[in-house]
Amino acid sequence: MKPIAGPLAALLTPRTDSGGIDFEALERTAEYALSRGMRGVVPCGGTGEYFDLPADQRKQAVERLAAAMHGKGLLIAGIGGASAGESIELGRHALQAGADAVLLPAPYFYRYEGRDLAGFYRQAARAIEGPLLIYNLTSFVSPVPAGVVLDLLETEDNIIGVKDSSGSLDLLAELTRRGELAAARVLGHDAALAAALREREIDAVISGPASVIPEAAAALFESAGDPERFDRAAALYAEFVERNERLPYPWGLKRIAQWRGLFKARLPFAASPERRRELREFQRWFEAWLPRMQQCRAGVKTG
Repeated sequence: MKPIAGPLAALLTPRTDSGGIDFEALERTAEYALSRGMRGVVPCGGTGEYFDLPADQRKQAVERLAAAMHGKGLLIAGIGGASAGESIELGRHALQAGADAVLLPAPYFYRYEGRDLAGFYRQAARAIEGPLLIYNLTSFVSPVPAGVVLDLLETEDNIIGVKDSSGSLDLLAELTRRGELAAARVLGHDAALAAALREREIDAVISGPASVIPEAAAALFESAGDPERFDRAAALYAEFVERNERLPYPWGLKRIAQWRGLFKARLPFAASPERRRELREFQRWFEAWLPRMQQCRAGVKTG
C-alpha cells in the first residue's frame, strides 16, 4: 500500500434532514480536502461520529468514496464499534471496497484494560487480514497502553501502525526510537501537531479540522523546513485549536463546513441559546482568522 504520510483529513459526516448520511456532500468534502493539500481522507472515525452511524451506511460511505477518489489519495476507513464482530465485518468490507487501510479504536461504552485490548486487537487483525492502524482514542474509549501497542506491532503482521490521539508524544517518540518496527506514526491530536513536526516524531496526522480547513494542516507540513514561516503557522493553528475546543466537538467544524458551502451544519440535538451565540461568535472569529492562515500558507508576512 501507499505510505501513510503527510496530512490526512478526518472527515465529518454530513447528514440529511432525516439523519442519514448525505453521500454527495461527503464526496464533496473529501474532494475539497484533497484539492487543498490533503494526502488522503478518513471517513467514519471520531470526527465522523462513527458511534451514531448504521453499519450499512458506513459501508456505503466507504464504497462511494473509493469510487469517487479514483486513487487520488489514501482512503483509511474508520471501523470502530461496540464489539470485535462489528469491527471485523466493517473492516473486511472496507478493504474489499477499496480502502487502503482501516482504523480501529477500542470497543466503545465499557472500559477495558490493556490485557483485554490486546486480545481484541489480535482477534480483529487476524480476522480482517489487511492493513490495520490501532486508534488510541483516549478521550472517548479505553486507552491502549504503549506496551500493548508495541507488542502488537511486533507480533501481528497486519497491524501497521498507530494513530495516537492522547495528546502525548511519548508513544510516537518510542516508535521513532524503535525504527525496526517500521510502524506508521500517526498523530490524532491537533494541539500537539506543531511539536510533533518540530521533533520529527510523526509520519502523518489524521486531523478533524483538516476536513474543513485543509490549508491549515497543509501550511504546517509545507513550512516544516522554514522555521519563521512554520512558527507563524503553528501560532495560528494553536489559536484555532484553542477556540475550537471551547465548543462541543465537532460542532465548530460543522459550522465552518456550512460557511464554506460544503454541507448544512446539523447538530445531534438542539443547541441552547448560549451555545448558538457561541457558535455565531466562533464563526465571526473564524472569518477573520482564515485569511491570516491563508496568507501564511502563501508565504505572505502579516503584521
